[in-house]
Amino acid sequence: MIPGLTMRVTTSGQAVVRLHYSADTRKRPGTAAGDAWLADAARSYPGGIQSPRWAKEQEIDYGAFGGTRLFPMWPQWSQNGRIVVPFFIPENWKLYGSYDHGWRNPACYLVHGINYDGDIVTLWEFYGAGVPVGHVASIIKGKAVQLQDGRTFEGNPFAGKEIYKIADPSIWSEGQPQSDNTYKSVYEAFRDNGILFNKGERGGDSTVASWLVGWFWQDLENPRYRITQACPKLIWEIGQQRYKEFSTRIAMNRDQPEELVDKDNHAFDSMKYFFRRFPPTPRKAKPPAPSATFGWWKRQSIADGREQEVRSFRVREG
Repeated sequence: MIPGLTMRVTTSGQAVVRLHYSADTRKRPGTAAGDAWLADAARSYPGGIQSPRWAKEQEIDYGAFGGTRLFPMWPQWSQNGRIVVPFFIPENWKLYGSYDHGWRNPACYLVHGINYDGDIVTLWEFYGAGVPVGHVASIIKGKAVQLQDGRTFEGNPFAGKEIYKIADPSIWSEGQPQSDNTYKSVYEAFRDNGILFNKGERGGDSTVASWLVGWFWQDLENPRYRITQACPKLIWEIGQQRYKEFSTRIAMNRDQPEELVDKDNHAFDSMKYFFRRFPPTPRKAKPPAPSATFGWWKRQSIADGREQEVRSFRVREG
């Protein structure tokens, strides 16, 4: 697939082709020619690439005037090759699952991995509306599913390896009709299908956003949180998050709200449940090993191999 070129079929069967400027190798961000074109083209827009008009006309974002983006630079960040990475199977990582429930709206299950350095990668996603709980449970357990309407979903490639699963707190109260005319909560329906979730926390949009920008994506060349290409809906939804905005008349007397527009946020909410449960923990520098310990001798040996000055306990003569 050519970068910047996407195709889809609408529910009415109409084929839609979306051609982004990054499909042209001369305009592709991250290349010398592409960055030069981007800088020149952005001069024609007040506010540059962060302006809503740029987003609508160049990024093909028809809702760009509907509110301020939560991550204004996401179109560029998501294409820099650092945050969005190819799918991979990690070894010896701790794996976690997070789930946002939906029926008329999409449900989303994400698998996250954390390595020994504390770096996080969202590895895989299930995303779909109108999928019965039993089928979602089968997908989480690694089984491919085909629905009566012909849609197919692949099974979770990390099934059974997640050490902790967290979910939308609404599933503990939302009911599902049973064949015996009784109701069970969605949580109980998952439990009966062999999936156990821990209750997540709703909200925290601004908090999680500040963690992403201020910690995980502070160094864009070496991000601490990445997303694989196996999570296209999460990648798309991150770019869709916008703040609610009052009208100009109301804004004269009230500050603009910190809340986000409650739309296109199902994968984003699933991601938030995970981060709210596992917030960033800045690494602390390890103190140097005390003298004459194993760690101290190891450091001296390394220094000796690099022809650096090596400290010694030997008393100087004279």
